[in-house]
Amino acid sequence: MGNQLTEIAPNTAFLPNFQSLHVVVIGLDSAGKTSLLYRLKLREFVETIPTKGFNTERIKNQGVPILVLANKQDLDSAVSAVEVEKALALHELSNCTLHHTQGCSALNGQGLQPGLEKLYEMILKRKKLLRHSKKKR
Repeated sequence: MGNQLTEIAPNTAFLPNFQSLHVVVIGLDSAGKTSLLYRLKLREFVETIPTKGFNTERIKNQGVPILVLANKQDLDSAVSAVEVEKALALHELSNCTLHHTQGCSALNGQGLQPGLEKLYEMILKRKKLLRHSKKKR
């Protein structure tokens, strides 16, 4: 599913042309991962069925930017982005790990663009930090 981001990037005004990136999309069952990707690609909500995919363990990637999309914010029962961030204990990540939590809705698309803009900023910042640290060596 993560390869979809590379395919939609040229159609997204705030993301200039850039090299292909690998993006990992993880989440709980029925969290809306596939719906979010369809919203980004087609700019509309697509009713989906549960996707059978890969199970992965949560790993702590030192310095890899993390964007958490708190989906389903259009529901009254949705957990807020702040509560999701606390539940995931993002404050415990290393200081060199950039992260952002964004409330969003795959149903109406709200919050997706600001989240991806923040991810893009974090990627640029990470690249700049890596270049700077290589020059120090």
